[in-house]
Amino acid sequence: MTDQLQQYLDEAGVRAWVALGLLLVSAALSLAAAIGVLRFPDPLVRLHAMAKPQVLGLALALAAVVVAVGTWTAFWLVLPVMVLQLVLVPVSTHMIARAGLRSGDHRHEDLLVDDTEA
Repeated sequence: MTDQLQQYLDEAGVRAWVALGLLLVSAALSLAAAIGVLRFPDPLVRLHAMAKPQVLGLALALAAVVVAVGTWTAFWLVLPVMVLQLVLVPVSTHMIARAGLRSGDHRHEDLLVDDTEA
C-alpha cells in the first residue's frame, strides 16, 4: 500500500471500513442493475432493474463518500445529487415505459391490465 493510503487507514480507522463496506454493497447493487437490464426481455420489465438498485447503489456510494470524508461539507455537496436522482429517475423510467408501450416493444400477453388500450 502507498504511504498516503496507509496513513488514511490509520487515521480513519472504523470510518474507512464502513466506507469500504458501503462501496462494496453499492457496487453489488449497480452490478445487479446492469445484469437485470441486459437479461430482462422488454423495457417494461427492465424498469425495476434499472431504477431501484441503481438509485440505492448511488445512495450508498454517496454515503460512503460522506463517511470517508467525515465532514458536513461533504454531506451538503452530495445531497443535491441524491435529490436530483430521486426526482429524475421516476420521470425517466416513466418515459421509457411510455416509449415501450407506444412502440409495441413489450410482451402484451404478460400484461395483466393494459390501461393504454382504448
